[in-house]
Amino acid sequence: MEKGKGAYYTRRDFRPTGLHKLILRAVKEIVASKQGGATKQEIERWLGERGRKISGNSLSGRLSELLGAGYLEVQYTEVRLYDEASKKYRFKKTPIWFLTDKGLQLLMREHSF
Repeated sequence: MEKGKGAYYTRRDFRPTGLHKLILRAVKEIVASKQGGATKQEIERWLGERGRKISGNSLSGRLSELLGAGYLEVQYTEVRLYDEASKKYRFKKTPIWFLTDKGLQLLMREHSF
């Protein structure tokens, strides 16, 4: 198993649930609205605004499953943060999410999305 490749168990015989499809829709709409990847916090906020509360850990798990199954891809962007304690800048890698062609095809097949 390689870190950053998603949940290994979803690489075969994975059927996305309604929540998985809602997450894919969130990523699609966020990416379209800002012309960039969707952060986990943006996805969580999008879901919450539509009445679907989900914990950060649960969302991380679902994102990992969708990544492992090939419906999402992830890229990492460096964010520069100012550390007050050291009075220096440090960098944090933030994952940003995008739909793959497979994820887009799934959404297109779903009439409710």
